[in-house]
Amino acid sequence: MGCIYGSECAALAITTALARQRVPGGVHLWIVPEMNPDGTAADTSQDARGVDLNRNFPYRWQRTTSATYYSGPHALSEPASHAAVCLIQAIRPAVTIWYHQHENLADMASVDRGIARQYTRTARLRGTCLPFLPGTATSWLNDSFQGTTSFVVELPAGRVGAQALGRHLTALAGAEVGQRIGSRSGCTV
Repeated sequence: MGCIYGSECAALAITTALARQRVPGGVHLWIVPEMNPDGTAADTSQDARGVDLNRNFPYRWQRTTSATYYSGPHALSEPASHAAVCLIQAIRPAVTIWYHQHENLADMASVDRGIARQYTRTARLRGTCLPFLPGTATSWLNDSFQGTTSFVVELPAGRVGAQALGRHLTALAGAEVGQRIGSRSGCTV
Protein backbone atom coordinates (compact mmCIF):
# COMPACT_ATOMS: atom_id res chain seq x y z
CA MET A 1 0.00 0.00 0.00
CA GLY A 2 1.83 3.00 -1.29
CA CYS A 3 0.03 6.13 -0.17
CA ILE A 4 -2.56 6.07 2.62
CA TYR A 5 -1.65 9.61 3.69
CA GLY A 6 -2.01 12.09 0.83
CA SER A 7 0.90 14.19 2.04
CA GLU A 8 3.21 11.15 2.41
CA CYS A 9 3.50 9.72 -1.08
CA ALA A 10 7.23 9.14 -1.62
CA ALA A 11 6.37 5.43 -1.83
CA LEU A 12 4.82 6.05 -5.24
CA ALA A 13 8.39 5.78 -6.57
CA ILE A 14 8.64 2.33 -4.98
CA THR A 15 5.25 1.08 -6.16
CA THR A 16 5.87 2.39 -9.69
CA ALA A 17 9.24 0.65 -9.90
CA LEU A 18 7.81 -2.50 -8.31
CA ALA A 19 5.09 -2.66 -10.96
CA ARG A 20 7.85 -2.91 -13.60
CA GLN A 21 9.72 -5.72 -11.81
CA ARG A 22 9.48 -9.38 -12.69
CA VAL A 23 7.41 -11.24 -10.09
CA PRO A 24 8.84 -14.57 -8.85
CA GLY A 25 6.91 -17.70 -9.78
CA GLY A 26 4.25 -18.62 -7.26
CA VAL A 27 3.93 -15.03 -6.02
CA HIS A 28 0.76 -13.04 -6.57
CA LEU A 29 1.69 -9.39 -6.19
CA TRP A 30 -0.99 -6.78 -5.62
CA ILE A 31 0.08 -3.14 -5.68
CA VAL A 32 -2.15 -0.32 -4.47
CA PRO A 33 -0.14 2.79 -5.30
CA GLU A 34 -2.58 5.21 -3.73
CA MET A 35 -5.40 4.75 -1.25
CA ASN A 36 -6.21 8.42 -0.59
CA PRO A 37 -6.48 10.33 -3.89
CA ASP A 38 -8.45 13.17 -2.29
CA GLY A 39 -5.74 13.66 0.32
CA THR A 40 -3.06 13.52 -2.33
CA ALA A 41 -4.85 16.16 -4.43
CA ALA A 42 -5.13 18.41 -1.36
CA ASP A 43 -1.62 17.49 -0.06
CA THR A 44 -3.07 16.51 3.29
CA SER A 45 -2.89 13.35 5.36
CA GLN A 46 -6.66 13.12 5.75
CA ASP A 47 -9.27 12.25 3.15
CA ALA A 48 -11.81 14.75 1.76
CA ARG A 49 -13.93 14.46 4.93
CA GLY A 50 -10.97 15.06 7.25
CA VAL A 51 -10.62 11.42 8.32
CA ASP A 52 -7.27 9.79 9.02
CA LEU A 53 -7.81 6.57 7.06
CA ASN A 54 -5.26 4.78 9.24
CA ARG A 55 -7.50 5.27 12.28
CA ASN A 56 -10.66 4.09 10.44
CA PHE A 57 -10.10 0.31 10.42
CA PRO A 58 -12.23 -1.91 12.69
CA TYR A 59 -9.66 -3.50 15.01
CA ARG A 60 -10.08 -1.79 18.40
CA TRP A 61 -11.42 1.30 16.64
CA GLN A 62 -11.89 4.28 18.96
CA ARG A 63 -13.47 7.60 18.24
CA THR A 64 -10.70 10.18 17.98
CA THR A 65 -11.68 13.76 17.32
CA SER A 66 -8.31 15.49 16.93
CA ALA A 67 -7.95 17.26 13.59
CA THR A 68 -4.85 15.27 12.69
CA TYR A 69 -6.03 11.80 13.70
CA TYR A 70 -9.82 12.05 13.36
CA SER A 71 -11.00 8.44 13.18
CA GLY A 72 -14.33 9.18 11.49
CA PRO A 73 -17.81 8.63 12.96
CA HIS A 74 -17.39 4.83 13.02
CA ALA A 75 -15.02 2.14 11.80
CA LEU A 76 -14.95 1.84 8.00
CA SER A 77 -17.01 5.01 7.59
CA GLU A 78 -14.78 6.02 4.67
CA PRO A 79 -15.12 4.53 1.18
CA ALA A 80 -11.34 4.13 0.84
CA SER A 81 -10.85 2.16 4.06
CA HIS A 82 -13.95 0.08 3.29
CA ALA A 83 -12.59 -0.68 -0.21
CA ALA A 84 -9.18 -1.64 1.25
CA VAL A 85 -10.87 -4.08 3.65
CA CYS A 86 -12.91 -5.63 0.82
CA LEU A 87 -9.80 -6.04 -1.36
CA ILE A 88 -7.74 -7.52 1.47
CA GLN A 89 -10.52 -9.92 2.44
CA ALA A 90 -10.79 -11.07 -1.17
CA ILE A 91 -7.07 -11.69 -1.75
CA ARG A 92 -5.91 -12.54 1.81
CA PRO A 93 -2.28 -11.44 1.29
CA ALA A 94 0.48 -13.33 3.10
CA VAL A 95 2.51 -10.13 3.59
CA THR A 96 1.22 -6.57 3.46
CA ILE A 97 3.48 -3.54 3.66
CA TRP A 98 2.02 -0.09 4.29
CA TYR A 99 4.23 2.88 3.42
CA HIS A 100 4.12 6.02 5.52
CA GLN A 101 6.62 8.80 5.77
CA HIS A 102 8.98 10.97 7.75
CA GLU A 103 10.37 8.52 10.32
CA ASN A 104 12.99 6.41 8.46
CA LEU A 105 12.07 3.18 10.24
CA ALA A 106 10.12 -0.02 9.98
CA ASP A 107 7.55 -0.82 12.64
CA MET A 108 8.14 -4.48 13.36
CA ALA A 109 5.03 -4.83 15.54
CA SER A 110 3.73 -7.48 13.16
CA VAL A 111 2.90 -11.14 13.40
CA ASP A 112 6.10 -12.33 11.70
CA ARG A 113 8.76 -9.91 12.81
CA GLY A 114 11.39 -11.93 10.95
CA ILE A 115 9.98 -10.71 7.61
CA ALA A 116 9.85 -7.11 8.86
CA ARG A 117 13.40 -7.49 10.23
CA GLN A 118 14.64 -8.79 6.86
CA TYR A 119 13.04 -5.79 5.13
CA THR A 120 14.47 -3.41 7.73
CA ARG A 121 18.04 -4.64 7.37
CA THR A 122 17.97 -4.85 3.58
CA ALA A 123 16.46 -1.38 3.17
CA ARG A 124 18.79 0.01 5.87
CA LEU A 125 16.05 1.33 8.09
CA ARG A 126 15.86 1.55 11.85
CA GLY A 127 13.66 -1.25 13.15
CA THR A 128 11.43 -0.78 16.16
CA CYS A 129 8.12 -1.87 17.63
CA LEU A 130 5.90 1.16 17.94
CA PRO A 131 3.13 1.29 20.54
CA PHE A 132 -0.36 0.10 19.61
CA LEU A 133 -2.68 2.64 17.96
CA PRO A 134 -6.43 1.97 17.62
CA GLY A 135 -8.04 1.50 14.23
CA THR A 136 -4.89 1.03 12.14
CA ALA A 137 -4.75 -1.05 8.99
CA THR A 138 -1.81 -3.16 10.17
CA SER A 139 -3.44 -3.99 13.51
CA TRP A 140 -6.66 -5.02 11.74
CA LEU A 141 -4.76 -7.21 9.28
CA ASN A 142 -2.56 -8.84 11.92
CA ASP A 143 -5.61 -9.60 14.07
CA SER A 144 -7.90 -10.74 11.25
CA PHE A 145 -5.75 -13.10 9.20
CA GLN A 146 -3.89 -15.83 11.03
CA GLY A 147 -0.61 -16.86 9.42
CA THR A 148 -0.12 -13.54 7.61
CA THR A 149 1.84 -10.44 8.55
CA SER A 150 1.42 -6.73 7.98
CA PHE A 151 3.83 -3.97 8.90
CA VAL A 152 4.58 -0.29 8.31
CA VAL A 153 7.63 1.10 6.55
CA GLU A 154 8.13 4.76 7.46
CA LEU A 155 10.20 6.32 4.70
CA PRO A 156 12.37 9.35 5.50
CA ALA A 157 11.20 12.82 4.50
CA GLY A 158 11.64 13.77 0.87
CA ARG A 159 11.92 11.70 -2.27
CA VAL A 160 13.20 8.14 -2.47
CA GLY A 161 16.65 8.35 -4.10
CA ALA A 162 17.97 5.81 -6.59
CA GLN A 163 20.12 3.89 -4.08
CA ALA A 164 17.33 3.74 -1.50
CA LEU A 165 14.90 2.65 -4.21
CA GLY A 166 17.19 -0.23 -5.11
CA ARG A 167 17.41 -1.32 -1.45
CA HIS A 168 13.61 -1.19 -1.07
CA LEU A 169 13.09 -3.25 -4.22
CA THR A 170 15.58 -5.83 -2.95
CA ALA A 171 13.83 -5.88 0.43
CA LEU A 172 10.46 -6.32 -1.29
CA ALA A 173 11.80 -9.21 -3.35
CA GLY A 174 12.77 -10.91 -0.09
CA ALA A 175 9.36 -10.25 1.45
CA GLU A 176 7.65 -11.64 -1.66
CA VAL A 177 9.20 -15.05 -1.06
CA GLY A 178 8.95 -14.94 2.72
CA GLN A 179 12.60 -14.34 3.59
CA ARG A 180 13.09 -13.67 7.27
CA ILE A 181 15.92 -12.90 9.63
CA GLY A 182 15.91 -14.17 13.19
CA SER A 183 12.96 -14.68 15.45
CA ARG A 184 9.36 -14.31 14.34
CA SER A 185 8.54 -12.65 17.63
CA GLY A 186 11.57 -10.67 18.89
CA CYS A 187 11.51 -6.93 18.33
CA THR A 188 15.24 -6.30 18.08
CA VAL A 189 16.92 -5.75 14.73
